[in-house]
Amino acid sequence: MDKRRPPLFWAGWGVLGVLAAAAVFAPLLAPYDPRLPTATPLTLPTRAHPLGTNDIGQDLLSQLLYAARTSLIVAVSVAMISTGLSWLVGLAAGMVRWLEAPLMALSDLLLALPNIPLYLLVVTLVGPSRRNLILVLALLSWPAFARVVRSVVLQTRSASYIEATRALGATDAHIVRRHLLPATLDVLPTKLTLTVRFAIFAEATLAFLGLGDSASVSWGTMLSYAFNEPLLFNRAVWPWLILPPTAAIMALILATTWISSGFERLPEPSRRRLHPSPGIDAPQRELVGGGK
Repeated sequence: MDKRRPPLFWAGWGVLGVLAAAAVFAPLLAPYDPRLPTATPLTLPTRAHPLGTNDIGQDLLSQLLYAARTSLIVAVSVAMISTGLSWLVGLAAGMVRWLEAPLMALSDLLLALPNIPLYLLVVTLVGPSRRNLILVLALLSWPAFARVVRSVVLQTRSASYIEATRALGATDAHIVRRHLLPATLDVLPTKLTLTVRFAIFAEATLAFLGLGDSASVSWGTMLSYAFNEPLLFNRAVWPWLILPPTAAIMALILATTWISSGFERLPEPSRRRLHPSPGIDAPQRELVGGGK
């Protein structure tokens, strides 16, 4: 175990592992088909139905387990697409001068627009399916991190050891491969975990507002259906309709927060290990080793 990372970092991975296991093994763990009514509607928890049933008699535990699949698929897919797009745009803006102005102008425009109303508008226009939701969240969540990657590229390009590497005959391809790419890769884990947190919250919000994928159950759609129940808080079963999906969302958000905090608190980034001496010695060692 890496002792440089705080205990909450490992706790976050533990919570994330439990949620991922629930999603992967949902068909084995769920006692019923989440889509089929299996008991009297709005039943309180029993041995047969540990979390009770919803307004049409579907088992809430089964829905909670299968909802982990939808929520995690959306969160991880958005994180992967958004992080990759941010990284490519940031690299392009930092390394290609004529692309910097238009890409950063587009980034500023998206950052200036209010998030939730923009997501509501786009999802309403393209339709509330899982694929559309993933694409919308991913394509609208890259600008902030793209600017971070661009800043890292510009800072690394202006470093003295980069100038020394050029003076010793290193090509642009060598500098990009051995210096710029490792420098930007250091911040990718934080972006991934933060985007998972953002995506799970955004998916739950849009599903709660009725813009989720009606063909699949997620923690957000469970809350949406619960709050659509007339006189919800006058029914004894209301805590079982609301608290389990809310707790699952909070657990995933907390887990990703702890993980991203652990990445940020590392005392030495990986590029320090790749380039132990930022002066003339590191480029000399690379060129002598034939690393062009």
